[in-house]
Amino acid sequence: MAERIRRKAFYDYQDCFDGFTEIRKELNGYLDKHQKEKFLGRFEQLKQDALNKSDVVAMDVLAYYYKIGAGKILPENYMRYIAWEFIAAARGNEFAIEKLQFLIGYACNNIIDCDSYETIEYKNDIDEFNILYVLGKNICKIMVRDFLSAFPIDLVALPDEFKPYTKEDFINLRKMIDSAIPKTIDFLKS
Repeated sequence: MAERIRRKAFYDYQDCFDGFTEIRKELNGYLDKHQKEKFLGRFEQLKQDALNKSDVVAMDVLAYYYKIGAGKILPENYMRYIAWEFIAAARGNEFAIEKLQFLIGYACNNIIDCDSYETIEYKNDIDEFNILYVLGKNICKIMVRDFLSAFPIDLVALPDEFKPYTKEDFINLRKMIDSAIPKTIDFLKS
């Protein structure tokens, strides 16, 4: 039987930030030098690393480029950005969790304000240093599993198409997060 690879609970913020910055610098260098094939080759490698190695830094870099696009090489795709960023956060990338704080911060506050928070805090070893990471990761896990239905195997198979941010995307995303709050509370207190 093949040995199962166990994922880390969290990937250190600084390590994730440094890895993200290094890869982004490399990809931006290809863009600056108009090296389309090198950019696309490296981008495809990142997809494979995200899929086959569960590389949370690769996931975060993919999210970044789907958010902004890359000129005529890679089209902007807002919901693809959301999917990859939430997957990276759900798998414990602390840098990705912090970047999503603007979207999930109010959900964290709702969990902190719930009647079961003392139980959640105790059962999940939450302290003042890890609160955002523990709550954020679990909100993102519920979002990926139950609402976004976003999985690396599906995302890498999708064609890259232009789908910019729309107000409707944000409204739908907010509704999903609202629905994820009680599920996250139930998950964390069980």
